[in-house]
Amino acid sequence: MGAAAGVGARRAAGRAREWLVPNRRDPTQVVLRRTVAYLVDALLIAAILLVTIWVTGDVKRSSQDCPDPIPKNHSCIDYNHQALVVNNRVFVWFTLLVIVLFTLFFGLIPGITGASPGKSLLGIRVVRADGTKPGWKRGLLRSVCWGLDGLMLVLPTAMWLAALTPRHRRLGDYAAQTYVVRRDAAGRPVSTRRALVDADAAS
Repeated sequence: MGAAAGVGARRAAGRAREWLVPNRRDPTQVVLRRTVAYLVDALLIAAILLVTIWVTGDVKRSSQDCPDPIPKNHSCIDYNHQALVVNNRVFVWFTLLVIVLFTLFFGLIPGITGASPGKSLLGIRVVRADGTKPGWKRGLLRSVCWGLDGLMLVLPTAMWLAALTPRHRRLGDYAAQTYVVRRDAAGRPVSTRRALVDADAAS
């Protein structure tokens, strides 16, 4: 029992070392870059949402509490004595815009071009096993799988899968048969063998 626990601990430590220490032999070891890329894409989406809704959404800011009565067909969001009076249609447009932007940033754009804005900035690409771009169908499938991978908001599912699985793949990658690699490795076949083992470590 103790020996098995020790083996498991060594494997976990090895996985953590693979994640944190760059290994030029493994083009899929870009978990930290992927995490930052997701944050960049999320911030871009949030900025677009805020600007669009502020310009077109009939949003009025008040330095006081919500007015009484609240104007017809409006809602009021009150926080820390700061109030926003928002037209109810804003919430409908907000939902639609979130769906469209999410589909573009996490599905269509990476599928067609191989990289979202965040991935492009961080120098990583989404590819198929043969190194080619995924295509829009696989891109959409990857984005749909965020319904499960997105549990990382509570439990970092996607991050742990990408960190600990061979070839550093989350559920969306397994479903769409894709890999995320360094930009300089795009266009070349990705090794589908189990995680690379350094010859020095094996000796």
